[in-house]
Amino acid sequence: MADSPVKIIVVDDSATLRLTLERFLGARYELRSAEDGAEGIRLYEEFRPDIVLLDINMPVVDGFGVIEHIRNAARDTDAFILMLTADEEATLKPRALNLGANDFLLKPFDRTELMARVGVAERQVMLTRNLRATAGRLRREIAQVGQLQATLLPTSFPEFEGLRVESLYMPSGQASGDYYDVFPAGGVCRVVIADVSGHGARAAFIMAIVRTLFRLRGPRYQDIAATVDTINEQLREVIGAESDFVTLFAADIDLTGNSMEYVNAGHCPGLLHHADGRVESLGPDAPVLGFFDMAIKARSVKLTPGCQLFLFTDGFYEWATAGGEHLGAERFWEMAASNFTGRGPFLDRLMERLRGVADGTPRFRDDLTALWMSMEGAE
Repeated sequence: MADSPVKIIVVDDSATLRLTLERFLGARYELRSAEDGAEGIRLYEEFRPDIVLLDINMPVVDGFGVIEHIRNAARDTDAFILMLTADEEATLKPRALNLGANDFLLKPFDRTELMARVGVAERQVMLTRNLRATAGRLRREIAQVGQLQATLLPTSFPEFEGLRVESLYMPSGQASGDYYDVFPAGGVCRVVIADVSGHGARAAFIMAIVRTLFRLRGPRYQDIAATVDTINEQLREVIGAESDFVTLFAADIDLTGNSMEYVNAGHCPGLLHHADGRVESLGPDAPVLGFFDMAIKARSVKLTPGCQLFLFTDGFYEWATAGGEHLGAERFWEMAASNFTGRGPFLDRLMERLRGVADGTPRFRDDLTALWMSMEGAE
C-alpha cells in the first residue's frame, strides 16, 4: 500500500553495526536485521523489505549473492539496495551497481550522510508505490473500457436466409481499436470490419464512434457509400489534426439480387471465393478515413451460389514465425485463399494453420478480428 510503513532490513555480519543502524533507523522505519547473506535472503523472503542495507563481505552468502537473489531469483526491481562496505577495492562498486544495487556507501560513514541516503531511498520507494498504484488504477479503468467495448460487438448474428457467418475477435490488450458487425440495413445485410490506429482507450473510443455512426439511421439507412462518407466527415471533425485514422471494409450484401456493394477504405483486401474456385481480391478503393475530404464511391460485385467472403485485420500477418521470419501479407493471403476449400469451420481451420506455421501459439502483436461468410442462398 502507498501509505504503509517503509520496511528496511540490515544484512551485516557486524553486530555493532546492526545495533547502531537499529538505533538510527528503528524509530522511523519498520526494521529487521540479519547477520549473514543466507539469513538475509530468508529474512528478505519473509519480510519483503522496501530498502536493503547490505554488506558485501559476509559468511555463507556474500552481498553479491543477496543482490542476485533479489534481482534475479525474486525478480524484485522495486527494493532499494544500499551497499555498506569498508572494502575500498575499485571493482566492488561497479560490480554491485551492475548486479542491481542502487547506491554505495563506504564505512565508516557519517550518520548525517547515511540518513540522507536512506531518505533518498525512502523517496524512491514512495515514488515507486505511487506509480504502481496509478498504473493499477489505469489498468482497472482500461479493463472497464474493454468490458464496455465488448458489449458493442455482436456475440451472435441475425438470421439471414442462405447466409452463414463466423467471427473471431482476439484483442491484444484489454481495449481494442477493432470493430466488426453484421446487421440488417433495410433490405440488405450490412457487413463491417474496421481497424482504428493504435490501441487502448483512445482507439476504443474512436471505435465506438464508428460503430455508432454505422448503426445510426433516420427514416432509413443510407447506402454504404453515403454511410462511409458520413463517417469520414465525422472522424475528420473529431480527430482533427491528430494522427489517428480508421481503415475499414464495409459492404451491403443483397442476397436476393445476388450482388454486393462495398467500400474498402485503406483496409486489408477482402477475399471473395467464387464457386468456380476463383479467389477475387477486393482491395482498397479509398484512402484511410479521418484525414481527407473525399467523395466515397462504392464498387459492385456479383455473387454466385456458394461464394465465400473473408474479411480480416492486419494483425493476422504482422507477426514473426517460429524461425523469426515475418509472416507477411502475401503469405497469409495464400494461406487464406487455399483455406476456402477445406472442411469444418473456416476460421478454426485458418487458426490451426497459423499455429502450425508458428510451431505453437503465434505471438500476435496486434488485435485479431475476422469475419467469414458463405452465401449459400445466392441463386
